[in-house]
This record gives sequence, structure tokens and C-alpha cells, in this order.
Amino acid sequence: MSALAFVMALLSTAVGSPAVQSEGSREAREQARRCERENGEEGLQACRSALQLALAPGRRRAVRELLARHLVSLERWSDLADHYRESVGLDPQDAGAWFRLGSTLLFAVDDAPEAVAALGEAARLAPGDAETRVALALALLALGRHTEATAQFDEALRLDPGVLDLRPAAEAAREAARSGQGWP
Repeated sequence: MSALAFVMALLSTAVGSPAVQSEGSREAREQARRCERENGEEGLQACRSALQLALAPGRRRAVRELLARHLVSLERWSDLADHYRESVGLDPQDAGAWFRLGSTLLFAVDDAPEAVAALGEAARLAPGDAETRVALALALLALGRHTEATAQFDEALRLDPGVLDLRPAAEAAREAARSGQGWP
């Protein structure tokens, strides 16, 4: 998991004219196609370019997802976290955006305190999501907050009794939390 957040730039004041909007849209579509086609740094730059241009709103989300995938493939974890920070800024009510940010912070950037905040917001926005509760429990455990971690694991299991099935590391983390021990 990785993130990169960029401020979406507006075109110059001439953007309001139909001719410039049309041209910008054509260039944005071309950059979006390159974003899909290209790998590595070239694909990443094409995604960024498409987002800075007059890309149709329905297409922006897909390009943002592709940009995140490029960052993951390049192992640019801090950039991925920044990207997801921008995502939550664009839609603060999107529980999935908060979950992606929190998971990236916890597992890729090793920032458990910020991960707890992001995953806590995800849990507030989607209180019935067991996966979010497990991630929050792991972040709390990373901070040595065993009682809170245990409560989140228990809530996850109440919401979905099978959430830890086939996840022996998460189950071991739950047992460590219950016994007041740390977990790597």
C-alpha cells in the first residue's frame, strides 16, 4: 500500500472558454489513457497530468485509483499516504478513503498514532465494517493499547464471526491483546 497526494490545479483563467475547455478535456483524456497504459514512473506522471487537467468528474475517481496503484508498484509509501490524505480531504465522509489512509499509515508507513486516528474515523463512518475494526485493533495494539485493541477485535467478531478466519496473524494479535502482550 502507498499514497501520494497532490493539489489539483485549475487551468488558467482562460479555462472558462469552450475552446480551451475542449482542448484541455482532450489532453486530459489522452493523459488518462496513458495513465492506464503506462507502467512505473511514466504511468504515474500521466495520472498526475490527467488530474491536473480538465478531466471529466466521473473519470477522476478511476484515475486517482490508478495513481494509487502506480505508487504501490513503485513502493512510494509516503506518497501513497499523501495521496490518501488528499482523498479524505476531497470526501471526508468516505469511510473507505479513511480505511485506505489508515491501513497505509499502519502497514506501509509505520505511523500507528496517525493510523489510529484515520481508522477511528473510518469506524465512526462505517460502524458495521468488521475489517475496519480489525485494522483499528491492530493499530491500537501497535501502540500498546491492549484493552482498546481487545474491544475492537471483539466488536469485529460480533459484526462478522468469520472475520479472522484464515488470518492466523490477526488471531495471534488478538490473543496477544487479550493477554496484555505486544505484537510485532
